[in-house]
Amino acid sequence: MTAADATDRSRLKNGALFLARLGLASLFVFSGLQKLAGLHGASEWAASQGVPFAQVAMPLAAIFEVVAGLMLITGWRARTAAAALAAWILVLGPLFHQFWNAPPQMWQASIDNFFHHLVMFGGMTYVAMFGPGSWRLSLRKG
Repeated sequence: MTAADATDRSRLKNGALFLARLGLASLFVFSGLQKLAGLHGASEWAASQGVPFAQVAMPLAAIFEVVAGLMLITGWRARTAAAALAAWILVLGPLFHQFWNAPPQMWQASIDNFFHHLVMFGGMTYVAMFGPGSWRLSLRKG
C-alpha cells in the first residue's frame, strides 16, 4: 500500500466515523429539541409513565440529550458523551419499552423500540471504546 493509499483510506475511515457519530447523535439532538419545544407535554407524558419529578427531570433530560448529542457530533469528548448516552439507553430502554408487558396491538412497536435502543447502545459503546476518529473538535493546542 502506498502512502497515498493509506491517506485515502484514513480519510475514508474518518469520514465514515463522522457519519456514524452524526447518525447516532441525530436521535438525541432531535429528541432533546423536541422535548424542549413541548416541555409541558413531555413532562405530562413522563409523569404518566411513572417518572418522578417529571417537571424537573424532563428539562434536564432534554438538555442532556442535546449537549451529549452535540458532543458526539463534534467529537469533543465524544467517548465521554457516548458512554453517558450508552448508560442512558441501558436504563431507559427497558423502562419505556417493556415489550414483555405490552398489549398485543402494541407488542411489535414496543419490541422494535426496545431493539432500536440495543442497537444505539452498541453504537455508543463502540464510540466510547474506540473513539470518534480524527475528524473532531479539539481544544488542545499543538
